Formats: sequence, structure tokens, C-alpha cells
Amino acid sequence: MFIGDQPDLLDLWPFREDSIYVVGKDGIPQHFDGTEWLPIRTENSNPLMGIWASDENNIYAVGVGGVVLHFQDKKWTQIDTGSYDSLNAAYGYDENNVFIYGVGGRLLYWGGDQWHYREPNTIHDLFCMWGMDINNIHAVGGEGTYRFHDGKQFQRRDELTSEEISLYGVWGFANNDVYIVGSHGTILHFDGNEEGNWKSMESGTEEYLLGVWGSSPSHIIAVGDNATVLHYDGNKWSLMDPGTDKYLTKVRGLSANCIYAVGDDGLVIRFDGKKWNDMSLGENS
Repeated sequence: MFIGDQPDLLDLWPFREDSIYVVGKDGIPQHFDGTEWLPIRTENSNPLMGIWASDENNIYAVGVGGVVLHFQDKKWTQIDTGSYDSLNAAYGYDENNVFIYGVGGRLLYWGGDQWHYREPNTIHDLFCMWGMDINNIHAVGGEGTYRFHDGKQFQRRDELTSEEISLYGVWGFANNDVYIVGSHGTILHFDGNEEGNWKSMESGTEEYLLGVWGSSPSHIIAVGDNATVLHYDGNKWSLMDPGTDKYLTKVRGLSANCIYAVGDDGLVIRFDGKKWNDMSLGENS
């Protein structure tokens, strides 16, 4: 459980400006309806680490102890996948193609009928996935772990960094334009070169970067420890003022002028194209 007035938030999923979900250490999903944040009571009390949705009638929230919450037909239910390993995140493409993954490389896949174990070819924690389609998925994790899913299996590739660097977030715009962020200010970029080499980018920080999202190749946001927010304009990364001193854990958006980030103590901030505005838990619109 959490300590303080509001829980530390670990992930979010925005559908519209009047429909946003957040999850965090208290295990209670919260929904913003355009006016206020409303808690969603379920049977779960374990911390929720990640949330993903294909649409507003198919939402997954996952967390500690292998908990999986699923929203469908206007109700939340807790799913028994047969695994109790803690899960860090979920990622998919539609209601019949969903991955959930986490501690020790635990990786499960929903193909529309049941949950199947998938071999990730790693024993390290998995933190994030992104891909244009199920045949091109990039997966990143602890101790420099990087795996590529070709539609059949997660292939072991040369690690992108030293084992001292953990990779926490991945986002892209095409198979030849993908970004990864991680500890010690690490930012990597893949441009589709035939050698498959990732280029290290100068971030200007040593802080841990935990999430990355962009609306276009010239408008990318990365967030992390100690209120770190970076913006990439297509040429270089530069620091932004988020208007807070709290740790930030994840960033997602709807457009260039509607980007959300979450963090410690119920923090939710929104970028409107000019500045970041506070819309944290407990605050009314």
C-alpha cells in the first residue's frame, strides 16, 4: 500500500480528454471524466504497475502478484492467468492479441481463447514493449535487455547497452524510427539501418528516464526521476519545466497539444502545447 494522501501513480491510458485512466501503488484504478477523478473499486489490493487498452471496452491493468484486471461490458473482473509472478505492463493490438509481462522475464500472451506462456529469452525483468504490428515488436528491460518479436518468437539480439543500464521505455513512429529510454539519461534511436545498430543520443541528463511518447518525430517527450521532462524537436533533446518537483513515471498523449504524465503522490500533469498544467488526483477540473 501507499503512504500519504494520494498514491504514487505508475501508468495511465488516455482515450479522450474526458476519459483517462491511471493506476498506481494503491491498486485502485482511477478514471477522469472531464471534471473529476473517480476511484474504481475492485477486489484487488495489490499495486498496479501498468495499463493498456485496445478500446474503451477492453482495458487491462496488471500488477504485483500477477494480478490482472480486465474491463469489459461495463465491469472490471480479476482474471486468473495461472501465474503469480509480478507484472510490470501490458501491450497489444486488439482484443485477441495482448501481451502481459514483468519480473524475471515472465511473459504471457492472450490469443483470443486462453493465456499462453511465451519464451522471452531472458531472465531479466521486462518493462516495456512497442511495435507497429505483431511482427515487429521491440521489448526492453533490466540490465540492458532488448528483444525483438518477429511474429513467432522473441529473438535474442545484441544488448544495446552495458548491464549497468536498464531500459524502461520504448516508442516509435515506424519500423525505422524507434526510441528507447533508460537509466542514467540513456536515449537510443534506431533509424532502420541494415546493420541493425542503435545510436546513442545526448540527453543532457543523468536521471533515470522511465517513459517516452511522441505525437510526431519532431515532438517527443521523455519523463523520469526528479521531475525530469525532456523534449525532442527532431534535432536535439532539451529540458522542459513540468511545474513540479515530483518524480514522473510515465507519459502518454492524444496529440501534440494534449500530453499527460503521471508520477508520485497522485501527480497528473497535462501539456497543452505551451505549458504543463496540474490535474492531479484530488484536484477538480
